[in-house]
Amino acid sequence: MRYLLPVVLFCTVAGFAQAQQPMDQLPAGSAEVQILGKTYWKSGDNFYQFNESTGMFYQVPEPQVQAHRDQAAHMYQRSQTVPATNLTPDQIEGCRNSAADKSNEVPNRGSNVYIQEYNKCVTDLQQ
Repeated sequence: MRYLLPVVLFCTVAGFAQAQQPMDQLPAGSAEVQILGKTYWKSGDNFYQFNESTGMFYQVPEPQVQAHRDQAAHMYQRSQTVPATNLTPDQIEGCRNSAADKSNEVPNRGSNVYIQEYNKCVTDLQQ
């Protein structure tokens, strides 16, 4: 029993070291992919990332994307109104986008323009 913990610990560390073994060259046929704004290289079922400080590629776990769960929640939320304004989230988003477009035209006082335009849009939609 006293040897069990060191053996398990050794196997865990050895497995981690094996998984993180650096490579200076990707396997043949690797393809570059963008997932959630990060660059990965995929070869078969394996994913790799490039470390600029070492100049090596490292095998990493498959990136997880939770779009289906977030999308379902987002779709449910869209059917409701925002209680304080009685506007749908689509209408609120439209006001935000419109106000952002107008505030970008005046960079030196954009924040003031954004607030004024957003409030005007919400007021107009409530009437």
